Amino acid sequence: MRKTKKIRKIFIFLGALDIILIIITPFLKFTFLSFSEEFSEAGLTAFLIILIALLFRFYLKDIDNYKHQQENLEERLRDTFKYIGSINLQLEEMKKVFSNFNKYPENKKDVQALFIHTAERILGIINADWVLLRIVDINNGGTLYEYFCSRGNKKVERIKLDNRALLDGVCSFGSCSIVKSNQDNFNIKAYCVLPVESDNSNQEFLINSIVNQLEMFFIIFNSLYYKRNNNRKII
Repeated sequence: MRKTKKIRKIFIFLGALDIILIIITPFLKFTFLSFSEEFSEAGLTAFLIILIALLFRFYLKDIDNYKHQQENLEERLRDTFKYIGSINLQLEEMKKVFSNFNKYPENKKDVQALFIHTAERILGIINADWVLLRIVDINNGGTLYEYFCSRGNKKVERIKLDNRALLDGVCSFGSCSIVKSNQDNFNIKAYCVLPVESDNSNQEFLINSIVNQLEMFFIIFNSLYYKRNNNRKII
């Protein structure tokens, strides 16, 4: 902005000086090289006119560059506001996912309620017909807990997904999207399986965060449940 103002002042000064020279040229008595006085004055006038045209063109080009920079800045600001808005929405969704749970699950009924609520929230984040949540024992490949939910209780054929393929990150029934928990120091792994890919990285990050939280809740439930029953933990 300061540069543009400075260039504008220089253009006004040079333009005004050029106009003054054009006006007083007829009153100047001089010759250039061996040309006549009239031809020299006409040549100087033409040179000054061309000079002011070049200055005006340079000024317009600088104005265009400034407008282009402003448009790019506005576009970046809009993208920034969109990104901030998406982050705020993610935070709100994260709050909604587990805001209803003010205590850790203590029994199987609490775990079921947790999985139902989580599945509904995931379907609220991504446009998919169904979602499959599964907790897998890494050691033996067995299913520790599973919940399948379809949008609007729509009838969907039960998904048959092999755990070994799931552990390898492969869909054994066709095309799908697999989001797993990040922790690698436990003997279990939480998975979210969807029939579609996420629309953007923000959705994938949000679902991944939810899956991580779901795994944590399940680990805490196992710790409490098996401790009460004096049995061996699975993790």
